[in-house]
Amino acid sequence: MTKTLPKLLEETQKIFNSYIRKRDDGLPCISCGKHRENYDAGHYVPVKGGSFLRFNEYNVNKECKYCNGFDQFHLIGYKRNLIDKIGLEMVEWLEEHRHDLKKWTRQELEEIKKKYK
Repeated sequence: MTKTLPKLLEETQKIFNSYIRKRDDGLPCISCGKHRENYDAGHYVPVKGGSFLRFNEYNVNKECKYCNGFDQFHLIGYKRNLIDKIGLEMVEWLEEHRHDLKKWTRQELEEIKKKYK
């Protein structure tokens, strides 16, 4: 049976997020700069605002669960540290595309899953 597109998107997001946490293993939280126990793959530009950047590696970084879930000011530190990590030009590019929408196709999601598995 073929998976629904929302289910495929959810699976793809989990695989991508796992890749991000592994990629950034050993690094501190992108927002607060602290080493903690539990991490998410935190989006600089939120998925709800710009689905185009959902699977962009520059837009997603290891972020502690506290900053990603409870700290309303986490993007201040996130931006500062992201500039150090990827440069001001790329951060500005992400910000320029923050409202771009992308409707992911089944084929694109399968390719992303394969790449990051």
